[in-house]
This record gives sequence, C-alpha cells and structure tokens, in this order.
Amino acid sequence: MMEEEYINMSIENGILFLEYKEDLDLNLEKARQILKTRLVFQQDKEYPIFCNTSGIRNAEPDALEFLAKEGNLLIKALAFYTKSPLDNLLTEYFIRTYRKEKDIPAKVFNHTHKAIQFLKPYTKMK
Repeated sequence: MMEEEYINMSIENGILFLEYKEDLDLNLEKARQILKTRLVFQQDKEYPIFCNTSGIRNAEPDALEFLAKEGNLLIKALAFYTKSPLDNLLTEYFIRTYRKEKDIPAKVFNHTHKAIQFLKPYTKMK
C-alpha cells in the first residue's frame, strides 16, 4: 500500500485500488499530482481500477476534465465506488460527460463486492 498526500493506493488480485483522502477539495494541481503518483505506482502496467471517490468534498471542473482526458492512461476498466446517492449521481454525470475521450468501461457502484465483480474479468486481459 502507498499513502500519498491526497490518495491511498494498493494493488490486490490484479486490481488497483484508489481511495481519495477525506474532505479533499480537488483542484487541477492536486489532480495532476494524483495522476503522476498513480502512474509511478503502476510502473507502466495497465490495471482495472477501483476508485473510492467518497473522500472528495468538492471537485473543480478543470480537475475533472484533466482526470477524464489525461487520466485515462494505463486503465483497463474503472469502477467508481460511492457512498451517497448524491455522489452516485455526480459520478454518473462525470462518466457520461467526460469519459468519452477513450472507450474505457466505467460504472458507478455503491457496493464494493459488485464493483470488484465488474473489474475481475479485466484482470485476466493483457
């Protein structure tokens, strides 16, 4: 496991787990740092990603756009985990609006188990 200033990361059973720190106000500078840290952690290997966004308190539109475009690197599939209905709605909006840049399978879940089941087939893909 790697703890970073804004995010925690670990790899388990071929899935990269990302968990944003609590009460994070995500801006473009932080988004760039998070992406840089993730790419170093992945060591040029592509993974399906379980992304727990529940720690994000606020996200600026330019940070979201950056993560949707430049943040697509080394991702096989993306499962967003949210804890509240509002987070779920906002994440669904993010997927519809920004994830069109690269055709990465992405879904929002409010159950960890279902998110991991969605990602499992992508652990076997090269």
